[in-house]
Amino acid sequence: MCGANPPARFSGAAARQRAAATRQAVRVTGLRRTRYRDLPATRLGHVFAATALNLIRINRWLTGTPLGGTRTSHLEALMLAA
Repeated sequence: MCGANPPARFSGAAARQRAAATRQAVRVTGLRRTRYRDLPATRLGHVFAATALNLIRINRWLTGTPLGGTRTSHLEALMLAA
């Protein structure tokens, strides 16, 4: 299937990856709060934000820190505390 539309089985995973990257960028760099109104300055802000995210990822890869872990539920936290 080499048409313009990708197969349906791949579209969900790709959409989740894009959404996760956007959430990380907004959380770490405050990407949605740009103060510039013109397009070149906004693009430059996005480039800086992407560079910052890449540096964070490289640092975590070099130090062996996991990028993201599974969240611990409240019940698990209670069980671990006991």
